[in-house]
Amino acid sequence: MAGFAAAVAPDATWIAPRGQVPVGDGWAFFRRHPDRTLDTEDLALRAGYLRGFVTASVMRHGLARPPVLAGYSNGAIMAAALLALRPGLAAGAILMRPKPPWPERDFPRLDGLPVLILAGERDDRRDPEDAPLLARQLTEAGAAVTACLLPAGHGETRADRILAADWLARMS
Repeated sequence: MAGFAAAVAPDATWIAPRGQVPVGDGWAFFRRHPDRTLDTEDLALRAGYLRGFVTASVMRHGLARPPVLAGYSNGAIMAAALLALRPGLAAGAILMRPKPPWPERDFPRLDGLPVLILAGERDDRRDPEDAPLLARQLTEAGAAVTACLLPAGHGETRADRILAADWLARMS
């Protein structure tokens, strides 16, 4: 995500935390069960830790406003979980290839919070209803949701960066 942040917001202050769960050759923010379903207990626990890290980082860097969260795949699910558990933590969110952290639960009030959802129409790692369900949940909570279905799979594309940069420019 550091390359993504540098591309879409080169003049912004950004932090790029890494998940703490080893997965293959990389890291994830939370565990999954063997059948790939979300371990929602682990997700909630680790969201609390990340919330503390984000809060401390905002204070350490003396930021004038809360950050815009940006996450891809596992990170997008974590960012959505942070919105659900700590609504005032973020000034907005960019969620690439997300799925709802808790499909059966309502989000708290997120009145006017800008959220960009970037989904891939050929994403073989997401159910076609994941992004629309998350968009509905956020909209019902009052968030200002922009949802885009891209002609893409699960991987990040140039279109993701262009749409995110344009969306961020409109936020300023």
